[in-house]
Amino acid sequence: MNISRYKKVLSTYATGIAVVTKKDKNNLYSGITVNSFVSISLKPPYISWSLDKNTSSFNQFKNLNFFNIYILSEKQIGVSNHFSSKNELKKNSIIKNDLLKNNLTELNCKVIKKINIGDHLLFVAKVIKFNLKKDKKPLIYFLSKYKKLS
Repeated sequence: MNISRYKKVLSTYATGIAVVTKKDKNNLYSGITVNSFVSISLKPPYISWSLDKNTSSFNQFKNLNFFNIYILSEKQIGVSNHFSSKNELKKNSIIKNDLLKNNLTELNCKVIKKINIGDHLLFVAKVIKFNLKKDKKPLIYFLSKYKKLS
């Protein structure tokens, strides 16, 4: 199978963008941008997302038990780019300022299952708590580019 062509096919599915964050033992936060976030059950409230086993942050995220997911607003292209960077995972100033202030939603989650599948690790988690914000539009990813709702 032609992988680059397959990736192009998958890019025709518009998705939202989210950042998954975790806190380490020193209370520092790390984050990673994902577009694989999916709601999988309402009762109980389960979500999933997947982590590429080849990403530079795989070792930092593979043992997660608790994490937060922030669904990004159209004002957060810089946040998305920052946390998709291979070089800079920890950035408390970005998290405290733009990520927390301008997101659409925050979900606090507990991992209930991890599944090794292909070149990814799939996380299934229960939503423990959430915070919904109003009057903001989502950041959309379509054809490998950011888009905004008009």
